[in-house]
Amino acid sequence: MTFLSIIIPFKKGKRYLKDCLESIREQNLNDFEIILIVNGAVENIDDLISEFDNIIVKTYADEIGVGKARNESLEMASGEYVYFIDSDDYIYQDGLSKLVDCAKKTDADFINGQRIETYYIRNRFSEEFSVNNAKIMKNKYSDEEFSMHLIVGENDNLEVLSVLHALIKHDVIGDLKFDESKKYFADYPFMVELLGNIHSVIGVENAVYAKRISDDFINLPSLNQEIADDYIFKSIEEYKNAKNAIKSDLLKELMAQKMFKYYYYTFSKTNHMQPIEALDAFMEIADDFKGNPIQSFELNALKSKNKQKTIKLSKIRVTCNRLLNFIKHPQNIYHTLYHNIYNKRPINNKRIMFESFSGDFYSDSPKYIYEYLYKHYGDEFEYVWVINDKKTEIPGNPITTKRFSLKYHKLMATSKYWVVNTRQAGRLVKRPQQVLLSTWHGTPLKKLGFDMGNIYIQNPRTKESYIHDSSAWDYFISPNRFSTEIFRRAFAYGGEILETGYPRNDILFNADESKINQIKERLNLPDDKKVILYAPTWRDDDSYDIGKVKFKLKLDLEKLEKAISDEYIVLVRNHYLITDSDVDDYKHFAVDVSHYDDIAELYLITDVLITDYSSVFFDFANLRRPMLFYMYDLERYEEELRGFYIDIYNEVPGPILKTTEDVIDALNDLDNINEQYNERYDEFCEKYCSLEDGNATKRVVEKVWPL
Repeated sequence: MTFLSIIIPFKKGKRYLKDCLESIREQNLNDFEIILIVNGAVENIDDLISEFDNIIVKTYADEIGVGKARNESLEMASGEYVYFIDSDDYIYQDGLSKLVDCAKKTDADFINGQRIETYYIRNRFSEEFSVNNAKIMKNKYSDEEFSMHLIVGENDNLEVLSVLHALIKHDVIGDLKFDESKKYFADYPFMVELLGNIHSVIGVENAVYAKRISDDFINLPSLNQEIADDYIFKSIEEYKNAKNAIKSDLLKELMAQKMFKYYYYTFSKTNHMQPIEALDAFMEIADDFKGNPIQSFELNALKSKNKQKTIKLSKIRVTCNRLLNFIKHPQNIYHTLYHNIYNKRPINNKRIMFESFSGDFYSDSPKYIYEYLYKHYGDEFEYVWVINDKKTEIPGNPITTKRFSLKYHKLMATSKYWVVNTRQAGRLVKRPQQVLLSTWHGTPLKKLGFDMGNIYIQNPRTKESYIHDSSAWDYFISPNRFSTEIFRRAFAYGGEILETGYPRNDILFNADESKINQIKERLNLPDDKKVILYAPTWRDDDSYDIGKVKFKLKLDLEKLEKAISDEYIVLVRNHYLITDSDVDDYKHFAVDVSHYDDIAELYLITDVLITDYSSVFFDFANLRRPMLFYMYDLERYEEELRGFYIDIYNEVPGPILKTTEDVIDALNDLDNINEQYNERYDEFCEKYCSLEDGNATKRVVEKVWPL
């Protein structure tokens, strides 16, 4: 007889299943089987399955539901113990091994560990988590008490019974079945009956299971995310059913504590008790709740079903907590003033706010829209630039403000127009009378938004913010039809798209020789050298903090200098997220231009572009100059980090190179490369650059400001 049967229902989310299976493989288990029920899946997972010898797969073409999938698995399971895991979850380090070790030592009926909710992918969770995150310490409780705490869980949700992350004796389960009619909360009736059958329960400390909250509620919603509107109501209904059937007084008490905790710390703070009908539902179970003396006033009002008094006391509590938070973090006062005072002031219909790359540059499409407006309409508008460096020179003497300053909040709240080239600050709420023009900042090569797979950056809830951001956009600029379709899908955007070309590219058609000479003089570049612009993008897994990325140049500048310095000088332009770049050892050959405001001006003086997965080459292509693609990590970037929208191997208008030596050889053979890629360059420009003609800004302005 097999010792352990691991049961996994799978419907969708191959990248999640990969984490799940890999976490099982790393448990160093033996004498186990994996039963995978493919539940109406549309993704091909053969490559994942092929890595396991002890996996049993049963496939259903149509979705059968979690309950039936688990029942089918139980019929197939040969293990002495059964373990349930969801395909979008994973096990932290030796979380399952600890349960197995305990089972072999004790032969207990039910052995469980701790579930922790997370948005992190598995490798990021391992970086961020330590066992100190475990809030429940076993030395406070008996084995049974500790296990009851773990069943209910410490997660900040309304789930009070879970079959996940527990070893359960197969013969104790017996003929028990999951309710196949239940799509949601199918664990509850199963657990109620199961707990009535077991005789010995043990909770294992620091045996951790990561209960993943989907980072993509558009394409891969969890069951709780699917029922978001009814989540509270269904949870309370299932709680009442389970409470009436549960025999353990301790478990009932823990379940009630968790329901009260959710009411007190989550629901009562959410847009103040919305939906208000849910307050009635909490009042129906309020007699089960217990609180401390501070909570007693509000709790008594809740129990007496005095809705008006409950709301009043809750508002007082929430307000007091915010005041205490201000005392601890006085900078939050700006946020409160913005929402409660500045956002109620009249809007200046002639004021336009401009922001490029979070205020770090005077650049990109916002720059060219501003300069066009100032040139053609002058003082008809009041112009404001969000700029973090006071030394930045901006023509026309606009009002300037540092991002997130008090002045910034005042001006953003009362400006008619916002023009931004990245996603706007999440703390801002655009008023209905305001107009937000998103210029974005490139033709998408690598996957964006909801098209992305795993999120490696520090904040794994990034995808949630896309809906908030895109719902506020009134206009979104697209450089071509190809991009339009992607932007709509990737950002779940249903508003108006201006398919005009990028204003930032107008300079590539309109600049004269004097402008080019001016840029070279500003950078103090020699007249007798050709210019290479090396502009790589960042790697998602090089993130080390929110919005900060460390990136080490993989192009060997020392080799490059020895080979081509007689003819070329190299400008190194890092992505705006990258915080460090060191080219000081090559002062006479390489110049760091990462902080040069406008990359379009750098294109004008560039003879050869070297890049990788940055969207810069879509813009540079308008100049019809040579491009080399230094993609030393192409396979990994494509398969693991982002993936591409275009056929990278057959569409880019230049050779793909893997080593510095390859780059040197290509630079010494540009004439042949130009001839070899001439036809592809034509096709590339026709598809991605056909709208660019030097008049994109004019088209945008006439649409948004039809004066």
